[in-house]
Amino acid sequence: MGWRYFGATPGCMLLLSLAATIVGCDVWAQEPQGGNNIPFSESDLISGTSTNKEACERQEHAVWVEHRLGTECIRYYPSGGLEENATGSGKAKVAVFYFHGDHLAGYDPLGNYGKITPQRLLDNMAGYYRKFKVPYILIGRPGVYGSSGKHTQRRRLKESYTLNAAVDAIKARYGLEKLVLAGQSGGAYTTAALLTLGRTDVMCAAASSGVYAVNELAEIKRAKNNLRSKPGCDVTNYCDAYEVIDHVDGVAPDPQRVFYLIGNPNDRNTVFYLQKRFADKLAAAGHRVEIIEAKGLGPDGHSLSHVSYPVAGMCAAGLDPKEMLAEMAAREAVKQAAEQAVKSTAPVNSAE
Repeated sequence: MGWRYFGATPGCMLLLSLAATIVGCDVWAQEPQGGNNIPFSESDLISGTSTNKEACERQEHAVWVEHRLGTECIRYYPSGGLEENATGSGKAKVAVFYFHGDHLAGYDPLGNYGKITPQRLLDNMAGYYRKFKVPYILIGRPGVYGSSGKHTQRRRLKESYTLNAAVDAIKARYGLEKLVLAGQSGGAYTTAALLTLGRTDVMCAAASSGVYAVNELAEIKRAKNNLRSKPGCDVTNYCDAYEVIDHVDGVAPDPQRVFYLIGNPNDRNTVFYLQKRFADKLAAAGHRVEIIEAKGLGPDGHSLSHVSYPVAGMCAAGLDPKEMLAEMAAREAVKQAAEQAVKSTAPVNSAE
C-alpha cells in the first residue's frame, strides 16, 4: 500500500487486539527474582495479580495509584533523559508516555509474552531516546509487564482511571511539564481514553491501530467468527466498556495539540471505517486531527508501533513528522521496486 499522509483538522482512526474474558485467582505482584532479565509470567498475565502500597513502593519504576474505582500498582519502563535532558542543560520538560497493545486473546498470551523481559523494554525505550533525544516511558497496563490488576478487564473505566492517575504520578515524580501520549492497538485506545478524561497537558497524541467503538467492533468480530451475537458487550464478555467514541465532549480544547491517528485501511484485525467515524467526531468538535495511513506489519497488517513510536518522538522534539514519513515512504517504495524487479527476472516454471 505504501504510505499516505493526510493533514486535517477533520479526520481520525485507530484499532485494537481483541480478547475474551478469563477468570482466575489473584497472584501477589512482586519484583521478579533475578532482576530485569527474567521474562514476564504468562500465568500472571492470564490470572492477574494484586499487591499493596508498601510492596509497590519497594519496586523500582512503580507508582501506587488510588482513585474512586480502586487502587493499583503500575510499573513503567523509562529511558534515560528524565533526570537530565539530552543537552545536559537540566531536567526534561516533556516525555513520551507509550501504552502497549493487548497481550491476551481468549486464554492465550500474544506476542511471545513469556519471552519478554524488563530489560528488553528498557532497551527499547533507550533506543528511541537516543534517536529522538526526548525521554520515552512505556507504561504497563493493569495486569501486564509487572503492573498489578487483571488484563482480562481491559477497556473498562477502571483501567483508564488507573492509567490516567499513573501518568499524573510519573509526571510529578520527574517534574515534567508536558507530555505526548502514544500507543498501539489497545494502547491507542488508552491514549484516546485519557484525552477524553480531560487532560490539558498533552502536546500531541500518536495512536496507531486502535479502536474507539469497542462494542461495535466486538459484534463485527463475533459475526466474522460465527459466534453468538452479544450486543453491548466487548470481546472480554464485559458489557460496560468505556466507549471513547461516546465521550469526545470530554476532550479539552487546545488549538496547538495534534492528534495523529495512524492506521492501515487493510488491517484485518479491526475496521477502518470505525476509526474514521471517531476522526469525524473529533474534527466536528473542533480538534486538530491528522491521519497517517501506513502499511501494517504482521500477518494481519495490524502492527503499526513502528510508526507511532517515531511520530510521538518527533512531536515531543517539536518537529513535524511529515518529513520523516516522506523518507519512510521513499524507502518503502525503493524496497517494493527491488522486490518487484526480483520477481520479474525470476525464471518461469512451465509446470505452474
